[in-house]
Amino acid sequence: MKNLTERQAEILSYISTYMLDNGRSPTLQEIGNQFGFSAIAARDAVNALIKKGYLEKKESSLRSISFPYKERIRRENLPIPFYNSEPSFSQLESGKEDHTVFIHRFLAERNAYAFRITSESMRNAGILPGDIAVMLKADGEVKNDDIILASYGDDDKPMELRRFHPIGNLYAELWPDNDTMGIIKVMKSNIVVAGILAYIWRNFTKE
Repeated sequence: MKNLTERQAEILSYISTYMLDNGRSPTLQEIGNQFGFSAIAARDAVNALIKKGYLEKKESSLRSISFPYKERIRRENLPIPFYNSEPSFSQLESGKEDHTVFIHRFLAERNAYAFRITSESMRNAGILPGDIAVMLKADGEVKNDDIILASYGDDDKPMELRRFHPIGNLYAELWPDNDTMGIIKVMKSNIVVAGILAYIWRNFTKE
C-alpha cells in the first residue's frame, strides 16, 4: 500500500477508533465535523484512502466504510507476551517472554499475557495440555472460584492454574480440577496472584 500523508493518517486513526468504539463506521458528515471540513471534502479524503488500499466501500449507504480484512485484523488486535509453558512469577516480572501472540485489543489493553498449558491441573474442566491460557493480571480482589495462576512461596517455581477458594480471613485453598491432584492450603498473605484466566485459546498465531 502507498504511504499516507500526515492528515490521511489522522483520518484513518479516527475512523479506526470510531469503529472500535461504536461497532460501525462514521458518516462522511461526522468525519468532516471531526476535522473541520465539508462532507464533500471528507468523501474525497475517504476515496483517497480507498485508492491507496487502506479502506474499502462495499455498498451505497451512510456507513459503508470498512477496512480490508488484513488491515482490520491488524488494527483490532495487539501483541501480548507469550510463554511456552507455565511461567514463574519472577519470569513474568522480568518481562522476558518467549515471543508474542495477537489478541483483540479489548483484552490486550487490560494487561494480558498468555502461555501454553503443560500442567494437568485443570483437566476435568476441559483445560488441557497444549491449550493456550490468556490471563489478565489481577488489579483487584480475587473472587471465590476464580481460576488463577499464583505463586505461593517460590517465585522461581513454575505455577499451575488453580481455583481460588478463600477460607476465612487468613487462609485460602487452591483447588485443581483433577482428582489425582491435591488441594493446596496456604495463607492468603503468601499468595501472589499472577493472573486470572480470561479464556482458553486452542488456535494461535505467533509473531
